[in-house]
Amino acid sequence: MRPSLMRRPRLTWMVLLVTFAVSAACGHPTDDPWEPGDTGSFVFAPPGRTPIKVWYAVGSGDVASGRVVVVMHGTNRNAADYRDSWVPLVRHRPWAVVAPEFDRDDFPGVAAYNLGGMVDDSGEPVPQSAWTFSYLEPLVEQARAMSGVRERSFDLFGHSAGAQFVHRYLEFVPTAPVRRAVAANAGWYTEPDPGVDFPYGVRDAPRPVDLPALFARDLTVLLGSDDVEEENLRQDAGASRQGPTRIDRGERFHQVARDEARDLDTPFRWTLQVVPGVAHDHSPMSAAAAEILAR
Repeated sequence: MRPSLMRRPRLTWMVLLVTFAVSAACGHPTDDPWEPGDTGSFVFAPPGRTPIKVWYAVGSGDVASGRVVVVMHGTNRNAADYRDSWVPLVRHRPWAVVAPEFDRDDFPGVAAYNLGGMVDDSGEPVPQSAWTFSYLEPLVEQARAMSGVRERSFDLFGHSAGAQFVHRYLEFVPTAPVRRAVAANAGWYTEPDPGVDFPYGVRDAPRPVDLPALFARDLTVLLGSDDVEEENLRQDAGASRQGPTRIDRGERFHQVARDEARDLDTPFRWTLQVVPGVAHDHSPMSAAAAEILAR
């Protein structure tokens, strides 16, 4: 018995050291507020939900009077790379950038991420409280608490699969306090067309879409002029109907929305912007998006 008792303190210290190391590596938030210039990561665990890792970067100046920018990664689920692209972009801006990571183990496939978790793999609706979309507002509140940002509304950027997340978030979460959004180089879209079935249109969608409210959103559809490759591009009948390339599909998405707004005689605030010489690359698209969000 005595040898076992003698080993116990050493084992306890080993457990404590390992626990501390894991916590440091995961970047769990502490009571210490984020400071200008800080970068890091933490585990965000809203009650009753799967914890996710979040990467962040804080800009400079009076961040309290700035805003939170949420950055959504693409199909590679590489949130750290996206955060890294934004570090130089916020260096001289009073922003707190957070890039949530929805990994493939816990959020597999198109349904759980690109479609915001609104439906399961079989297409059956999921309760809104369990949507992937539902992570964003509490995450922004935590980012505000850590950074001191007073502004409740936030900006939103996504590239590729992240752009799919972004435009559908605006469609299906109408009360979200998004000030300005940029959806860059999405592979395919849920077009705001009541005559086309979900997920390619909004007919029989998991929840109705308030089209006038949607068209009043400040959304930029951002496209790379050279994003014409078909790698990782959805090619089923519904997606192919939207065009042969990402730039074709993005232009069509914007035009369908414009036509629908005209038919409804409702204001249309969306813009379409093409970035010359850029293909399917999140870094230059992030730089273009930062300029849009800074306006």
